[in-house]
Amino acid sequence: MKKILFLFLLTYFGSSILAQSEIPNLVKQGLDYSYNFQFDKADEIFQRIISKYPSDPRGYHYRSSSYLWTYLSNKENDDYNNFIKYSDETIKKCEAILDSRDNDETALYILGANYGFRALAFTKANSSVSALWAVKNANKYLSKTIELYPKNYDAHLGLGLFNYALSLVPSIFKWALKLGGLSGTKEEGINHLKIVYRNGVYSRNEAAYFLSQIYSETLIDYNTATGYLKQLINKYPGNSLFGYSYAVVLMKNRKMNEAEKVLRKIIADNNKDFKQVISYSNFLIGEILFRKNEFSSTISYYEKFLSTTKEFDYSGIAYYRIALSYEITGRREEAKKNYILARNGNLDLADDAFAKRKGEIYFDRTLSQNEIKLINISNMIECGKYQEANNSLWELLPNLQAEKLKAEAYLYLCDINYETGKLDEAIKDGEKAVRFNTANETWIKPFAYYYLARAFYKSGNKSKAAEMVEAAEDFSDFDYQVKLKGYTDALKEKL
Repeated sequence: MKKILFLFLLTYFGSSILAQSEIPNLVKQGLDYSYNFQFDKADEIFQRIISKYPSDPRGYHYRSSSYLWTYLSNKENDDYNNFIKYSDETIKKCEAILDSRDNDETALYILGANYGFRALAFTKANSSVSALWAVKNANKYLSKTIELYPKNYDAHLGLGLFNYALSLVPSIFKWALKLGGLSGTKEEGINHLKIVYRNGVYSRNEAAYFLSQIYSETLIDYNTATGYLKQLINKYPGNSLFGYSYAVVLMKNRKMNEAEKVLRKIIADNNKDFKQVISYSNFLIGEILFRKNEFSSTISYYEKFLSTTKEFDYSGIAYYRIALSYEITGRREEAKKNYILARNGNLDLADDAFAKRKGEIYFDRTLSQNEIKLINISNMIECGKYQEANNSLWELLPNLQAEKLKAEAYLYLCDINYETGKLDEAIKDGEKAVRFNTANETWIKPFAYYYLARAFYKSGNKSKAAEMVEAAEDFSDFDYQVKLKGYTDALKEKL
């Protein structure tokens, strides 16, 4: 009898010890395949965990993550249903463990992390109530994990994301979040993510990616964002999402040729699970060629985007750029057709709202030669061709009669001089830009005040910079207002 009991205990504890060492190693292998978008290989490993350790939640949890990645990209119902299937199993396994061991570290962490996955999926599926409920559960279990096991650094990932996301909710809605016990600040969110990035075991790559997006989209620090993304794409060259995000940051940093190479690789790789990323890559190549003033070449890429995208997002601006390209190359009737179509984008997006407004103007009249020249010059600036743009502006300025075009020209000169370190000149040009009557181009003055603010800040005059930020924020109801608010908020944090 003792021998049988001994063999039972040896088998039980030996299996438990094996699981403790084998599962983490398998998870790391599977995640490496996932990050490189080799989902078939990743799923083989996660399924091996499920088959060998059916009561352990980790195999189900990480299997669900594969479907989450593809659902967030393509929004296919099959991916969503498979995600929910494995997520439900994850929760069931975690709850079974917690019924007998209510402080089990693995169960608490995986349960919190999986509710975090569910929050992302429900948000993508436009199920706000379910997403908020999932966030609340994720916060509860992840907070408990950190409280009991402070060295479980991966648990900070979900808390970082949710703290940061909740900080962005408009103040008029925050009372509703507080009723649900939810709150967060940007600083808390970023600090949590940096803890994972420095010390995490399983989630360090996600932390790097989300930090890159925060630095790119909110803190307006493209060099730091680039640093995080470079690490990721060097390690996982097959990850289309990392590559796409890297290309976006390169474009913001006015490095169009580098961005184009990255995007062409994504299209050539042709990952069938990430068709929407490929579609958006065609859109961005269209944007790059437009910025290079290659108007005949740009149209086909916008059209590829429009024929493959499953969403309305950016369709308005794509049609508008097609229309401009036709107009500039002398095909007015084709331009008019696309100006009409430019009204049909997602008007909640600044690009598409801008396309609708401008498309309606240019449907009724042709662009003047001076307007076309300003488009060309703006594109030079976006490509970092500052000297060429500067020369063209000084050649154009004597020919400008309309005050709104003069204001736009001086706005561009302000930008050029700021980028080339001529801060005194930038300030003079910005001050000229705000003096003109910009008529219906109401975006020019608030952006000019922001350009002045950053020039004053860089020259060491913080009080004047703060004054210019305040002036920029006095304006409302103009193109790209939310984008400008992001810029001014980022600058205010430095002041």
